[in-house]
Amino acid sequence: MASYYDQHRDEYRVPEQVNVRHILFKTPPPGPDGKVDQKAVDSARAKAEEVLKQVKAGGNFADLAKKYSEDTSAKEGGALGWIGRGKTVAEFEKAAFALPKGGTSDLVKSSFGFHIIHVDDKQEAHVKTLDEVKAQIDPLIKQQKAGEAAQHAADQLLADAKSTSLEKAAAAKGLQVISTDFVTSKDTLPGIGSDPQFMTSAFGQAPNSPPDETQLHQGWAIYQVTAVKPPATPTFEEIRSRVEQEFKNERSAQLLTQKTQELSDRAKADHDLKKATKELGATYKTSDLVLPDGQVPDIGSMTGPAAVAFTLKPGEISGPINSGDNGAVLTVTDRQAPTEQDFAAKKDQIRETLVQKKQNEAFALYLETLRQNLEKSGKIKINQAELQTLTRSRTEESE
Repeated sequence: MASYYDQHRDEYRVPEQVNVRHILFKTPPPGPDGKVDQKAVDSARAKAEEVLKQVKAGGNFADLAKKYSEDTSAKEGGALGWIGRGKTVAEFEKAAFALPKGGTSDLVKSSFGFHIIHVDDKQEAHVKTLDEVKAQIDPLIKQQKAGEAAQHAADQLLADAKSTSLEKAAAAKGLQVISTDFVTSKDTLPGIGSDPQFMTSAFGQAPNSPPDETQLHQGWAIYQVTAVKPPATPTFEEIRSRVEQEFKNERSAQLLTQKTQELSDRAKADHDLKKATKELGATYKTSDLVLPDGQVPDIGSMTGPAAVAFTLKPGEISGPINSGDNGAVLTVTDRQAPTEQDFAAKKDQIRETLVQKKQNEAFALYLETLRQNLEKSGKIKINQAELQTLTRSRTEESE
């Protein structure tokens, strides 16, 4: 265990942190013209200065936060808990980490408004001791040893299968060989499930090739490909039921789109989604407040087509939204700006998402520019007819 700890010390580093409370007096954001409501800012500052006097005079910070703070943390006495660097806005972070344990700031202005910050506790950057992380390390070591034992057993079974046969090697270990009919790369296999890595390995084998092994999500598989059926165009009778089902699905999708569009048009004409829903015999449902990465029943992830909801004004009605088997029309009944706690919790995720998006855009632009330059120089020539055939084939596979 000590050896594992020494090799993974960096994983148990704890960054510098502060345990803080704050009292927030909100200020309005700049308007569309970029102008600031100075009267509202001055009013917030005046209220903040008055409460700061009470804090400096010895008033209980938590009680004052409950009474005056305009942040959602007010009910917790302004407590934000432990925060590290990079987890909140720069002005707040700078002031909080500059304070000693038990210290209280003067007014701190951020994009959220005016803060009064109190540091309940501080923790310097350090590495947790072995005693502190024993409970975390123990299952990791057991898992590591179990993985090594499984790989050793798989290697031994594979060696036996190659020297005798898969059936004899399995029987000697009290294991069962599972045989399948012909399968495609998208099929789910008994005992394995859906495992792209296994399928890639298996589909790279020739018929009756020696047994081989592949690591799965959990464990190992020893397998042998006994026969390969080359691609072929099936007869209509062979795929009749599939064609009929696909036709029904296509008609259902068309009808769903038509009905959802009708609901959207009626709701916009009436300026009332609930009324239009009742008139057309659809179901009207409401949700609690949901974040951009949240989930809503019958709609699914708000990062998909339903993300349009975050562009709507209260009362505005969306166009038709396809969420798989369901069609939906959305309206916004309430909207709340994110709190400082929300921002702190999502800051890293938002940054990572934006960076990934920019990297993907830059890489796509690089590839397109490279392709154009190679085409112009005559170093490559793209067969458009073959490309269209390949694209069409992949589209049909995905469907």
